[in-house]
Amino acid sequence: MKDSFLLTISLATLCGLVAGVCGAMLVGGYVLDNSYSPYSNQELNLNDLNNSSLSSLIIRDPKKVVVNQDIKVEEAINSLSTSLISIFKESDSDYYSLDKPLFMGLVVTSDGWVMSLLPIDLKDDFGVKGYIAIASDRKIYKIDKINILKNSPGGVIFFHLAEASNLSVRKIVPRSELSLGQSLIIVDNYKNVWPSNLSSFKKFPEVLSSDSLNARLALANNSDSLQKNSFIFNLSGDLVAVVGSNKEIIPAFSYNSYWQGFSNKETALNPFLGLNYLDLSLVRIPNINLNKGALVYANSDKVSVVKNSPAASAGLMAGDIISWVNNQEINSDNDLADLISEYKPGEKITITYLRADQERQVDIKLGELK
Repeated sequence: MKDSFLLTISLATLCGLVAGVCGAMLVGGYVLDNSYSPYSNQELNLNDLNNSSLSSLIIRDPKKVVVNQDIKVEEAINSLSTSLISIFKESDSDYYSLDKPLFMGLVVTSDGWVMSLLPIDLKDDFGVKGYIAIASDRKIYKIDKINILKNSPGGVIFFHLAEASNLSVRKIVPRSELSLGQSLIIVDNYKNVWPSNLSSFKKFPEVLSSDSLNARLALANNSDSLQKNSFIFNLSGDLVAVVGSNKEIIPAFSYNSYWQGFSNKETALNPFLGLNYLDLSLVRIPNINLNKGALVYANSDKVSVVKNSPAASAGLMAGDIISWVNNQEINSDNDLADLISEYKPGEKITITYLRADQERQVDIKLGELK
């Protein structure tokens, strides 16, 4: 009897403790806070929000999140400011107002090549004489070379700072490091800054050229924050895109061939393959059940393969579906033109393609785009 009585008392005590703990959890989770999260007492990493298991997570301290975001933006601005160059009309005045440049440039090589987007009113006037550049350390440079790229997306130009060395260069963000919703900052010609987010990727036009920069980006709040002739960076201060005078957003990776050219010579040389195509990840073709690849297709001038081009010499023709360039597959993440732009004129590539459902391969030596 005594043992049974002690057992009953022990069980009752244990049940009471369990009930008390459960009650405290319920009160704390649903009555006092209306939500329960194992992250409530920890620092929250916003990158974890991409995890689908956290889709119902409620942020209880948004002020802290905003502050942290502001700190990242400030750090990015401080970081990239060393790579921004202010351009002024050479003057007999005793001073230059650093907050009122004509336009801004971005250093692309440590020895002084600068990328910029000219304001419309300076397109026919800008030259090596009559202008000076001032770096973030207030050092004044003369401009000794200019390379204006005809028909380049956004109307970018490159110019060189005389006797420059050891300049700070920003990294170009590759396609693989861009993601929808990513936080970005826009910096205009007067170093004004706007926060934004990446909302979509797109191609322009529908029938694409293997030798043009087809990729375009869109931001979540274009109407409010998008400024023509601007640069777009991520929160690490790396270059994501440039905004042309028509407000088209051209991703920076589209200019890889120019960067490579200026790294070792004055003139950037662009590779030439010579065909037009449809991106099968973006269009649906009857009787073609593929969602990736580049279908060789005629443009508005009824040209699918350019006459006397490397593509023509290799025997490519309308209806062929290019699936691989070397070891890189053509898909929604890898556009044919973007991949071709990674090579230099004279380099050989292996193209894998489908013709009449048969896979074939051909080696092609890229030409130089005139």
